[in-house]
Amino acid sequence: METLLIFSIFIALYLITKHLLNKIRNLPPSPFPSLPIIGHLHYLLKKPIHITLTEISKRKGPVVLFQFGFRRVLVVSSSSAAEECFTKNDIVFANRPHMLIGKHFGYNYTSLVWSSYGDHWRNLRRIASLEMLSSTRLQMLSGLRFDEVRSLVHRIFHNQNQTVNTRTELFELTMNVMMRMIAGKRYYGENAVDLEEAKRFKEICAETFKLGGTTNIGDYLPWFKSKELEKGFVECQRKRDEFMQGLVDQHRSRIAKEKTKTLIEVLLALQETDPEYYTDDVINGLMLVLLLAGTHTIMNAMEWAVSLLLNHPEELKKAQKEIDNSIGHSRLIEESDLTKLPHLGNIINETLRLYPPVPLIGPHESSGECTVQGFRIPRGTTLLVNCWAIQNDPKVWLDPREFKPERFGNGGKGTRDGFGLIPFGSGRRGCSGEGLALRMVGLGLGAMIQCFDWNRIGEEMVDMREGTGMTMPKAHPLVAKFKPRQIMCSQQISIHFPFFFQRAKLLHVSYQPPQDTETEIGFQLPSTSMETLLTFSIFIALYLLTKHLLNKIRNLPPSPFPSLPIIGHLLYLLKKTMHKTLAEISKRKGPVVLFQFGSRRVLVVSSPSAAEECFTKNDIVFANRPHMLIGKHLGYNYTSLAWAPYGDHWRNLRRIASLEILSSTRLQMLSGLRYDEVRSMVRRLFRNQNQSVDLRTEFFELTMNVMMRMIAGKRYYSENVADLEEAKRFKEIRAETFKLVSTTNIGDYLPWFKSKELEKGFLECQRKRDEFMQGLVDQHRSRIAKEKTKTLIEVLLALQETDPEYYTDGTIRSLMLVLLLAGTDTTINAMEWAVSLLLNHPEELKKAQREIDNSVGHSRLIEESDLAQLPHLGNIINETLRLYPPVPLLVPHESSEECTVQGFRIPRGTTLLVNCWAIQNDPKVWVDPREFKPERFGGEGGKGARDGFGFVPFGSGRRGCPGEGLALRMVGLGLGAMIQCFDWNRIGEEMVDMREGVGITMPKTHPLVATFKPRPIMLNFLSQN
Repeated sequence: METLLIFSIFIALYLITKHLLNKIRNLPPSPFPSLPIIGHLHYLLKKPIHITLTEISKRKGPVVLFQFGFRRVLVVSSSSAAEECFTKNDIVFANRPHMLIGKHFGYNYTSLVWSSYGDHWRNLRRIASLEMLSSTRLQMLSGLRFDEVRSLVHRIFHNQNQTVNTRTELFELTMNVMMRMIAGKRYYGENAVDLEEAKRFKEICAETFKLGGTTNIGDYLPWFKSKELEKGFVECQRKRDEFMQGLVDQHRSRIAKEKTKTLIEVLLALQETDPEYYTDDVINGLMLVLLLAGTHTIMNAMEWAVSLLLNHPEELKKAQKEIDNSIGHSRLIEESDLTKLPHLGNIINETLRLYPPVPLIGPHESSGECTVQGFRIPRGTTLLVNCWAIQNDPKVWLDPREFKPERFGNGGKGTRDGFGLIPFGSGRRGCSGEGLALRMVGLGLGAMIQCFDWNRIGEEMVDMREGTGMTMPKAHPLVAKFKPRQIMCSQQISIHFPFFFQRAKLLHVSYQPPQDTETEIGFQLPSTSMETLLTFSIFIALYLLTKHLLNKIRNLPPSPFPSLPIIGHLLYLLKKTMHKTLAEISKRKGPVVLFQFGSRRVLVVSSPSAAEECFTKNDIVFANRPHMLIGKHLGYNYTSLAWAPYGDHWRNLRRIASLEILSSTRLQMLSGLRYDEVRSMVRRLFRNQNQSVDLRTEFFELTMNVMMRMIAGKRYYSENVADLEEAKRFKEIRAETFKLVSTTNIGDYLPWFKSKELEKGFLECQRKRDEFMQGLVDQHRSRIAKEKTKTLIEVLLALQETDPEYYTDGTIRSLMLVLLLAGTDTTINAMEWAVSLLLNHPEELKKAQREIDNSVGHSRLIEESDLAQLPHLGNIINETLRLYPPVPLLVPHESSEECTVQGFRIPRGTTLLVNCWAIQNDPKVWVDPREFKPERFGGEGGKGARDGFGFVPFGSGRRGCPGEGLALRMVGLGLGAMIQCFDWNRIGEEMVDMREGVGITMPKTHPLVATFKPRPIMLNFLSQN
């Protein structure tokens, strides 16, 4: 008795303490008591669970916190609380909890339904929304849905005057529609194509739905895991996977022969463009999600709707009258008719309100702490939105348990806008199949109403009790009587089944002892030392020979001999103008050469055909970046656009860059400020006429001002600088950045030779860059609500408001800094080289001036819109980029797996350098490659020559430069204005020095200084501006 009394006191104290702690921590109310270990788990035994939770919410309030075993669960039962979860806290609740079904049926939490919120999920959602379930795709597949509904009508018609199990009929309809959309096959009813395959499919479906509806106590009490249940999931998933893989393999052989129609074929076509992402597992996962999520929900909705109409025959008559008036009796209802049938839409909405497809919307999980209705919700809390309770709430709906389709009015559109009706969920994780479901329910239900009169079996009302499970089935299948409507009997109801299927000089290392060792060194080497030296020399020779032979045996590309121990070919990096050194070696060894730079294996490609192979067949393989010190510190630990590995994160960054920052539309919107800066440079030069000018300085100031005005709306160079102190800081940071970037880091190749001083320099520089850019972001944040979005920072801050978790300040800073680092020196160098070439070829300068005079005239300055009408100027730019590419060795790539290039085996983890300079100066590709001949690009701005891989100044493939459009506009406008407005001359009689400097980009060794004077023909314009 004492023990029992002590235990009772302990339990009472535990419960009271837990209850009080919840209040102190401002957690939502919780049912009392919460038992030790199991918490409120006993509530899960009360079926149906959504009604149990609704009853508790009536007592405790619309936001209730449960403890189901170790899992904290928030149940929301009001429209205002649901709105808060799906708007303000939408990203916080965008994750899924880890449960057994998600582990096995969700491909270890990587499928669309069970994947955590992030890059991978976004891509799956994008595929589902744009490729599988978009309005266009649904429209393309509407014919087969109509075909299956017509088949259902035909089947029912041939069994007229009998009772029909509507659940069976609707299940077969839904499964056939889904499987024909997915794979072009029917597995139920007549004309099932493969009876054995159909039998397997039915068994798998039955097993899947049985397991999917099982409550797993191990999800709440991990130590109560059921090995038998887990074994069932594993075995079922194996069968599902095998079955779906078989369908994928069948379709793969047909994809090249027939027009893409089925969803598997759609995804296989995408797989050809990106096999690394669109794997068979991704395809299988998406198809199985569609089957699991889209069958029972649609079937249940139609069964509930028919049940409600049988209990309310006046609504059935109303719907028949509407269809008769709108469609007539000579044809079957089609999906395009649904918008003209508001009462049918009201019936569907009212059915979904009373009996939502999933009464407790798919569980969410909080990724961080948040507040809901003023209560603190801890991180890791599972969210259940009681959709049934919200849609049957008397505070929101008048007579909520009454079937009143008219409450929706006007097709129900008005009422679907709030959070009182959310049968498909809401927010980011809302059901992407809503469009398909509404089309399917509308078409199937509409055809049954149009063609038949329906009656209950007896006088009793249809039993409307709910069954159990994740979805909301009827407790008992609906069996009803029917007969064809007299008005439809005069029409011939026929069915056809149109099955279709979519269808180097060698380096000699020698040792020669001095002729007179005693004189040279002062003593004779002992014989033991000579033996040691000889042994060491033999060892080195054997090492080099063995390595050379092994390369041949392993079918690796040729490699310069010898490759020294430890350092390999690292000595080549000491030679300046690295691209020319590598080009010379390639002339001897071939267009594909393998180097060993310390610990790093480097493939150098120097021919168009080899480059084409890398950027087409092997494009995904080489889409990664190697890990180097610059990428670690200036690339935000390899997460920036330039340095991120190929994958979901990089795809999203590339999409932002291509669509939001550097799209044609965005560039056009910002063209005015580029014109403004070019005009400013022209004015400045005009004021200093008849003097010599340092063109590198002019181009530098022009480019930096353009970039900073695009990014932040500020000028930091020359006149009208708004903030001199800020400008000074920017110049210092910029100079420090380019100094560090140009430094060769030996630690990238020999990790044990890391320079702490260099790394410290990178860290300090990145800290300054980050602080500076964050300051600009913060300045713009205060203005974004007041001004029209113009600068790129403002564009990204506007996107941040829609998705703050992805568009973080770090992402914004990183994108802007990449633009600054990659888009300034390259543009400056291109313009400086172009003017240098024109000064050495004055006849081409005159030709360009004539072209601009004829096309643009003398009364205005050249604009970007004029560039398309100036083919010779375009040819000059192309020829400049050919002779002096912005990045002669392109940005390094890295292979993510083994591949072949030009027949040679390239191991995984090999760094790729494409010697753009060698390719564009190859005499096998270009006649007189070192001659400046703009005419070689022909008319139309050289477009023809840009099609192949003999000219790749901006790279190619997935990692090609997204800023190409901006660079060509900037160079064209800047160079065009200088040609149009001024006559240019060399300082003396000597030709301009065309030697190349060193660095990742290709600067001139000496800045270009030239004399100029305004062109007489332009004096009137220049003096007025």
